Amino acid sequence: MRVALLLAFANWWGGFTFYASIVVPVGSEILGSSRTQGFITQEVTHWLNVAAALTISFLAMDLWLNRSIRGKWNLLLEVALAIGLSLCLVTLAFLHPQMDELISVSGETISDEAKFYRIHRIYLWVSTVQWALGAVWMASFLMGISNAKRES
Repeated sequence: MRVALLLAFANWWGGFTFYASIVVPVGSEILGSSRTQGFITQEVTHWLNVAAALTISFLAMDLWLNRSIRGKWNLLLEVALAIGLSLCLVTLAFLHPQMDELISVSGETISDEAKFYRIHRIYLWVSTVQWALGAVWMASFLMGISNAKRES
């Protein structure tokens, strides 16, 4: 279970990090605009949200199955992180279709740019919070493994 969780996390969080830090800037440069890159990102973020959902599902199963091996505070922290990650994902899943309605990928147009960018700004902030919660989860998970090794 823990291997599946780590692979799912690496796929989601690592993919998210690589896409945001490398693919988006390079794509914007090659395509000539961040707007054109945004039409690609619109499709990719559907898959990032699916990967996040899978990761959070594995995280919840791991929390349940391995709750007895975690310390009280570590368990509370990881449960809080799982809830935070879930709330971010629900928010992103709510916002994404609202942005989708405002864009035409085939025509590369946005029907209401002011509304789109208002929603997009919120989407980016929630994504940033989700990414940060993922980083904290990873640190907590690794510290939990380290503590378990020291105790055995």
